[in-house]
Amino acid sequence: MPLIGFHKKNEDDKIGMEEFQKIFLEYFPSLCMYASKFVSDFDVSKDIAQEVLLKFWEENHKLRNLNLLKPYLYKSIKNRALNYNKRHKRIEGLDKLLLESNPNHFDIETNDASSFLSFSELKNDLENAINELPAQRRKIFMLSRFEQLKHKEIALKLNISPKTVETQIYRSLSYLREKLKHHLNKN
Repeated sequence: MPLIGFHKKNEDDKIGMEEFQKIFLEYFPSLCMYASKFVSDFDVSKDIAQEVLLKFWEENHKLRNLNLLKPYLYKSIKNRALNYNKRHKRIEGLDKLLLESNPNHFDIETNDASSFLSFSELKNDLENAINELPAQRRKIFMLSRFEQLKHKEIALKLNISPKTVETQIYRSLSYLREKLKHHLNKN
């Protein structure tokens, strides 16, 4: 579908704010629905759609033919959603380990002494690794994993973007996974 009324004077021009708002209003709902085919959380789908549209706004001068906008946006949504799933899947193992390291989930009566010692060692190693994180990253991680706040809630609380929260949590989990890999390989 050609974008009637949308035009660039030449290839290096950016579209105006008014044109971008029209594009946003036209595509945002369908991009959210498309993203939801790849990710199960609709809030994440909306975040992905917003990120793709923001990236288009920032770099729209690179899109030489606005008739290619729709395929560009949908391809971007798919790639970003698949990347999100890939990152999300990688951190599930560590999240499971974090849940298991929560003393409230440990039942002493059903576990023997060696299990308890292993648990204590894991808990110690986890606490040490978390304390080694840079201060802001540690704060974001603790809010996410121990206070169960969502990315948007953390972003509002710390006055940072949800994307920064996502990036910092990903980096925290990567670091912790590396530091605790000897525990992860036991299972």
